[in-house]
Amino acid sequence: MILRLVLAVFALAAAAPAFHAAAPAFRYERPIQLAPTAAPETCVVLPVDLLSHAAPWLQDLRVMAGDREVAYQVRTSTDVATAGARPEQILNLGQHNEGGRQKGAVSFDVEMTEPRYNRIVLRVGRSHFSVLVHVTGMERAGEAGVAFPEIAFSSNTNEDEPQQRLISLPESSFRYLHFDIRTLALEPVTPEDIAGVDVLVEREESLRYMQVAAATGPLHKPHETVYEFAVPANLPLDQLSFTSDDPNAVFSRTADLERYRPSQIAQATSGDAARHEMPMQSEGITLTHAPDAKRAPASSAAGVIPLALGAAPYASTVLLTIQNGDDAPLALHGVALQMRERQVCFLHKPDTSYVLRYGDPLLGAPQYDLSPIEAAAMSVSESTLGAERALSPEAATGLRPFTERHPVLLWVALLLVVGTLGFVALRSARS
Repeated sequence: MILRLVLAVFALAAAAPAFHAAAPAFRYERPIQLAPTAAPETCVVLPVDLLSHAAPWLQDLRVMAGDREVAYQVRTSTDVATAGARPEQILNLGQHNEGGRQKGAVSFDVEMTEPRYNRIVLRVGRSHFSVLVHVTGMERAGEAGVAFPEIAFSSNTNEDEPQQRLISLPESSFRYLHFDIRTLALEPVTPEDIAGVDVLVEREESLRYMQVAAATGPLHKPHETVYEFAVPANLPLDQLSFTSDDPNAVFSRTADLERYRPSQIAQATSGDAARHEMPMQSEGITLTHAPDAKRAPASSAAGVIPLALGAAPYASTVLLTIQNGDDAPLALHGVALQMRERQVCFLHKPDTSYVLRYGDPLLGAPQYDLSPIEAAAMSVSESTLGAERALSPEAATGLRPFTERHPVLLWVALLLVVGTLGFVALRSARS
């Protein structure tokens, strides 16, 4: 028995350095300034300088409420149809009794505003419950209606946070939905716990872009024009934008977009004989422009080219080389590289302060249960990030657990335990 204890202590001692090496050491943080709204979920846009200070692919982002880590989801702007939430009016909310005996059932009606729907979200203002939800569709309040299959809904998280349940129905057009919510286990659900019901509707959302770098130049060479961009680290390149000085210009020019390390750029731009350095990334594109008779002349002067250059983990220089052939150089301005907007979204609690920490390239991506966030993604407020604050080595270390901040104490405790066990073993052997 004593031998097993000694081996266990030595195994713990051997693992202690690994624990210390894996502890987070954030270098930056930003306060999250919550929007004054009742929406359970909030999103903050990630600025360009934050991405350049974070780890590649943003795996080191952490939303913190004090010492507690909060689950989050990174969302990238997209142009596909997304689901938006529309709160519905709740009627006749109460708790009913049957036969004089409390059954623990909450019932209410919801007046639907959408002519057709198939997805709704039930919001409960707390955790620690297990219920069975029975939904009935009705044309007039109080009638028998059409019953849908019952739905189990439970949550027993450590934090007593608002919970949401996405309920999928056959495509319906009922004017009213009647809810019966019966408690199965844990703490009974009361009428005060019902936070609302939302109906989900499809909405078109256009892509949102952020400027990564503006071009310097142009540098005119025989048969080509070169624009240069200084791109910070960790920034993907999703789009090239430009504006023609002549809104009526018509052109189609091939071009090369090449990404170099800063040390390579001197060789890449010093002349054709020296362009033997291979770029880290390259993409062939075509710059096209033609006036649109349906648009105003001012709007037809702009052009955009989709790109597919991923993020580089270090600062880089990008060259846009337009092949002019025997034509005159293009008259362009506002040439810029852009990326799609990225947001961090999470469920927040009232009267709670949150910060976003980042800047630890050794930290792996977190693993969260994102089901509550995905259900709440239809009712979102837009919060903002405060100014970036650099964490000193002492402050970054202070964010680690006590045992990681004071590893010497752990070793002293281990040595004392080993010494005590050895002393007991010797006395047992002598006796």
